Amino acid sequence: NRVIELQKLYQSSPKPLWMKHPRSKFYIYPFWALFTGVTAINLYYTGRAILGIKDPKK
Repeated sequence: NRVIELQKLYQSSPKPLWMKHPRSKFYIYPFWALFTGVTAINLYYTGRAILGIKDPKK
């Protein structure tokens, strides 16, 4: 049982809660990359829809 070890890790670290665990960077950074990409794509196509710009037909 690693409760005491993890409790010391979380309580002694000055980082934000979501960055305290050693593996946090492997979860947080891919999430932010995907979130940023999806948000940028949505904003791009929303702007095109507002301006009435359509993709050329192939």
